[in-house]
Amino acid sequence: MAFITKTLLNNILRRFIHQDFHEAVSSMTITDAFLFLMVHSVDKLGIWHRLPVILGLIYLAVRRHLHQQYNLINVGKTPSGVRFSPGDYPYRTADGCYNDPFNEGAGSQGSFFGRNIMPVHQTDKLMKPDPMVVATKLLTRTQYKDTDKQFNMIAASWIQFMIHDWIDHMENTNQKGWKCNIWKQ
Repeated sequence: MAFITKTLLNNILRRFIHQDFHEAVSSMTITDAFLFLMVHSVDKLGIWHRLPVILGLIYLAVRRHLHQQYNLINVGKTPSGVRFSPGDYPYRTADGCYNDPFNEGAGSQGSFFGRNIMPVHQTDKLMKPDPMVVATKLLTRTQYKDTDKQFNMIAASWIQFMIHDWIDHMENTNQKGWKCNIWKQ
């Protein structure tokens, strides 16, 4: 009976929800599907930032619940759903463990952030497209454009980098500083 009710409600909800979300909504509980419908409606109307404070907080709490429940994929070592006793670890440890009762390693040193899409294995894809080709295509000028008196941002970045490099390497050393007088017109 519950399956039939859920199927009927999902079919009704599908009319109001964008088709990209149909698969995600079909895996939700009935309550979460209605919460999703409310959040989705507010998003489509674009009014979430104009809601009264209490309604805005409820909206954000519901959105957070839905993201944590259905959108984050655990990519760390600890399987999600394994619980430790919060009484044994009432506070977060120095390395960040025991922050989340459902995943003791979440947020700890060396752990991964939860993802909202499955990771793609990048064994031979790191150099495709070749970074040199991408940089050449993006930075190549097809025709000369006079910048008049404007300063090139790439040159400004390089000069700032070099100045920081020079200053950082002169700190706490026995090197002598150079003084040079700049000629003014």
